[in-house]
Amino acid sequence: MSKTFSARLALTAVTGLALFVPLAPAPSQATDHYTPGRQPTADPDYVELPLQQSGKYSIAEAQQTKPFGLVGVTWPYRTSSAQVQLKVRVQRDAQWSDWEALPVEDDHGPATATTEGNERSGTEPYWVGNATGIQTSLTTTDGTTVTDAKVVLINPGVRATDAEPPTTPTAPDPIEADGFKAPYPMPAMVSRHAWGADERLRAHNGKSCVKPKYTGTVQAAFVHHTADRNDYTRTQVPAMVRSMYAYHVKSRGWCDLGYNFLVDRFGRAFEGRYGGAQFPVLGAHTGSYNASSFGVSLIGNFDTVVPPKAMLEMTARIIAWKLDANYRSPLTTVVLGGSKLHTVSGHRDTKATACPGKNLYSKLPWLKQRVNVLMGKSVYTEIYRLAKGLGGFRVTGQPFWGEHRTKAGRATYFGRRDIYWSPPSSAHSVMGLFRTRYRQLGPDGMMGLPTTEYRVGKVSGSMVQNFQKGGLYWSKRTGMRPVAGLIYRKYTALGAEHSRLGLPITDLYQVKGGLRQQFQRGKLTYHNRQHKVYIS
Repeated sequence: MSKTFSARLALTAVTGLALFVPLAPAPSQATDHYTPGRQPTADPDYVELPLQQSGKYSIAEAQQTKPFGLVGVTWPYRTSSAQVQLKVRVQRDAQWSDWEALPVEDDHGPATATTEGNERSGTEPYWVGNATGIQTSLTTTDGTTVTDAKVVLINPGVRATDAEPPTTPTAPDPIEADGFKAPYPMPAMVSRHAWGADERLRAHNGKSCVKPKYTGTVQAAFVHHTADRNDYTRTQVPAMVRSMYAYHVKSRGWCDLGYNFLVDRFGRAFEGRYGGAQFPVLGAHTGSYNASSFGVSLIGNFDTVVPPKAMLEMTARIIAWKLDANYRSPLTTVVLGGSKLHTVSGHRDTKATACPGKNLYSKLPWLKQRVNVLMGKSVYTEIYRLAKGLGGFRVTGQPFWGEHRTKAGRATYFGRRDIYWSPPSSAHSVMGLFRTRYRQLGPDGMMGLPTTEYRVGKVSGSMVQNFQKGGLYWSKRTGMRPVAGLIYRKYTALGAEHSRLGLPITDLYQVKGGLRQQFQRGKLTYHNRQHKVYIS
């Protein structure tokens, strides 16, 4: 085919405004083509082309382009783009495809245009695999004009690991075998690093986008579909995710990939938005309902097909893990954004939209029941029982970092206190200044897990909390001081804060041949060679 190939369509009348993209021909180079086996590229090839208005009646010229794998169309932000209609067709192997409609979604993304980045309205990104030509039609049902519209073409390149990206495996909870119920574990997942996320891209829309934003807790899951193709291959999926990432950031103006998680038709889970899959990362998936929720998007268009069983099962596992860790039932309702919604909802439950497709939306009742079964049909762990005994979430605050494993047991970070548990220590909470200092030391560090709640000390004006291998001692005069190890044993044998030593006034520090800690009225020194602690 000639480099200057063009196909001219007959002059036709359309309802509203018709816009088309005449694209400049580009040299055909073998290294530009998105083909299996190509060496990894440093960055996706990203091109934006203006949509040229040509009056009420238009003639579309279709021309060759550099190879691309994904196409989308954007325009300046509108509170509603319901009247905008887009169609594209692409050239593959010298053949033009049929026209395909691109879904326009108003409330994917942040709650408002000023929430993050420099948001533009637009279509869902559409995966085409390997195309070398584009033709685009934009019309409006009300006859209004759309200015500054752009067609986006993205070639994500190929990475050596695309054929089978490594996953973070699910690790069983050894404590559960002792008869203690554990939350449903995090399923095996392809991390951002494994699918090839370029973390530099998060700075594209400003410094405020570099650090992830967190919502207070997880109360609900929103199920989406990408409204994409359903015939993609296993090898293409990492490239599809990289393309969506680039489109959401560079084209839509968001800080990052909008979804928290994605699932492909082969039943593989992919980490979406940056910030830690375990945490309540604020996504850009359901507009005004992003807070206190997470979005999981199934890759494909489920208006046209039924999602495969493996895809539904992995979606259930992701939701079970997130809800169980945060003590939420999949069978209840919650109030978000002023609306009463099911804990597991589809995107269309928040607005008039086809998402997540009729064939996926009809599976939500099954999905809820499956999540409930995976969670053991109850929300209960030793940590949750203590939280309820303390007065529930109104006292502890909402769970922020849901129940997770530590080396010695489990922990949940609530809004106002953290609760730790293991079979030897049972469940206890840490709060206030004790929580701040203990987090600095680490729950698997020198102190071990808490064995008591904090209490009034034996010295006037002091507070104390005991741990498996140490204690935290506080007073306004001495500050918060940890005492641990053999020095802690000697200190407690002498009577701790009630002894002649009084409260600690320093942390442990190294001296020649050992460690030392100073107290109000003396010192304790540990000698390495003698393995003994001396008072002075």
